[in-house]
Amino acid sequence: MKTVQAAITVNIKATNTPSNDIDKGRLMASMKNTGRFIYSLVCYGAGVASLIYFILFVNDLWLPQTVNSIVPSSSLAHVIIINTLALLLFGVQHSVMARPAFKRWFAGFIDPSVERANYVLATALAISGMCYIWIPFGPIVWQIESDMGISLLRGIAFFGWGFLFLATFMINHFELFGLRQTFDPMQGKPVPDATFKMSGFYKIVRHPIQTGVLIGVWAVPLSTASHLVFAAGISAYIFVGLYFEEKDLIKEFGDTYLDYMQRVKRVIPFIY
Repeated sequence: MKTVQAAITVNIKATNTPSNDIDKGRLMASMKNTGRFIYSLVCYGAGVASLIYFILFVNDLWLPQTVNSIVPSSSLAHVIIINTLALLLFGVQHSVMARPAFKRWFAGFIDPSVERANYVLATALAISGMCYIWIPFGPIVWQIESDMGISLLRGIAFFGWGFLFLATFMINHFELFGLRQTFDPMQGKPVPDATFKMSGFYKIVRHPIQTGVLIGVWAVPLSTASHLVFAAGISAYIFVGLYFEEKDLIKEFGDTYLDYMQRVKRVIPFIY
């Protein structure tokens, strides 16, 4: 009996050894990293879906309601208030969450590896909300009648969206959308630091993603006043947002970025 009791005691002590605690800690860390990666995949899916929704909405394609849809008339005050709020929903979210001060504050509540994924999710919700609550209004401002003209403008618009998509891979598509930040820790690698890259379209313009958006939102064969205001609001945000973004980039990369600004135009090759 004493021998059996001794064996039981030894086994109990063995299960509480430091190595066993280490294994449990590794398992918990692995589960957390896997959970964060799954969460970032969900955010990535939401980001891609919202971008597709935005493209279809602004290019007046296939959706039940787009920026040019005819809807029951609303009072002018109601249209102005709701549509202003729609643009602010995207603009404020996109600007505030991109600022370093907000990132430092937010880092106190989340794991650093999901910071970008949270930004992607918040952007997806803001874009979807902006398009969903937008109230189409006003008469036709321009309309291309010929099939060739319509096809040409559709082609230019899809060139712009393709330009945007390809530009994301010329830096790091999966890092931009927050997947690499959660995938690397799952593989036992540290969260990657931000690096300055200049390849592909980034040798032509400093912000090819925004260039793609500008082409995509303006190259339309039919524009109502609603589309005109929507596209103008998005464009205004892009130029204002880039002003503050580049100030942050100068602080982060210093003379390297200043030299880049001297050599490469912002969004329009050789012009601006």
